[in-house]
Amino acid sequence: MTIIQAAQSLSQRVAILGSGISGSSAARRLAENGLKVTVFEGGFGAGGRTSTRFTRDEHQYQFDHGAQYIGSPKTKDFEKALLQWKSDGFVKDWSDGNFFTAKADLEVRMDEKKDRFVGYPKMSSICENLLKHENINLVTQTQARASLDGEGKWKLIHGKTKEDVGTFDWLIASDRNSANGRRKDLSSADVKDFATSVRKIKPVKSLTAMVVFDKPLDIGMDGVLFEGENYGSLGWIARDSSKPGRERDDGRECWVIQTNPDAAKALLEGKESLDEIREIAKTVLVDDLLKVLPSLKPGLEIPEIQESMGHRWGAAFPINTNTEYAEMDSQIFESKKFVACGDYFGKYSGRIEGAYLSGISAADQLINATT
Repeated sequence: MTIIQAAQSLSQRVAILGSGISGSSAARRLAENGLKVTVFEGGFGAGGRTSTRFTRDEHQYQFDHGAQYIGSPKTKDFEKALLQWKSDGFVKDWSDGNFFTAKADLEVRMDEKKDRFVGYPKMSSICENLLKHENINLVTQTQARASLDGEGKWKLIHGKTKEDVGTFDWLIASDRNSANGRRKDLSSADVKDFATSVRKIKPVKSLTAMVVFDKPLDIGMDGVLFEGENYGSLGWIARDSSKPGRERDDGRECWVIQTNPDAAKALLEGKESLDEIREIAKTVLVDDLLKVLPSLKPGLEIPEIQESMGHRWGAAFPINTNTEYAEMDSQIFESKKFVACGDYFGKYSGRIEGAYLSGISAADQLINATT
């Protein structure tokens, strides 16, 4: 590559839609290679499904209400990244917790010890730290809508205010929902091939409840996976306060409750109002937890609930029916200067590892296309 080509490559401005693991990983890779990156995030902070919920009061209760932990790496690339994140201090080990499975026959078994890692001091710390680079600008509370102008540049506007938020040489969509008709992020963009193929991916919906007990819930368990229909809507519960960096000095405990897929589908049937859905998530999940707790520990004294809230994940996990995506980690449309990435690509779809590998692949494909 000549000096002129290198200068042209570094002058490329890149916009990324979404600040989850794939978007943040792509942004960091590009930034470390000298490209200027702007990441647009519709929420209040970075993280996507690794985001962390805080209550807006003096208690500042916190919950990892999406992805719960990172399991053992399956690839050398992700193993290297995870070791670096641990060395940098924003990932810690949660493997010493007590984890159980409540079987369909009502037997509760302790799981074998295995690797579990979490963001420190919160899951969103992973993406927040990946985005800390002089070449990266994170713009939150901005669901950007993109279109190609007459000169082949990506023009982005704010989804609500319609104000101009920048013009870019390349666009990376790290969230498959960007192609959703309701979102309209790409409705004015000529990326029909992407929009058509990504609709073949079926979303698995999930409901989450976040609960604060006024004192520790004495069941001797930090996480429980529920199998079968005997546990109502429950799929997983976790003592968030047992994770590194989440300890509290007021004696209270924060727990996360998540549905199983079948229950989420049934509970969401015909529901449109987000307020109603959140109330259902809170009410049903908390009620089912209170019913199940005595079976986890007979004679248990259940502490008083100080606070509870619900959340809906409209597309929590991907079910990939497009085998083409399983054979690639990202997809580039070079003539449009557009790249798609996310946890629906590759062999490890639905996992944080898959999202990371996809983001790195997207960045590398873009870099190769500009050199």
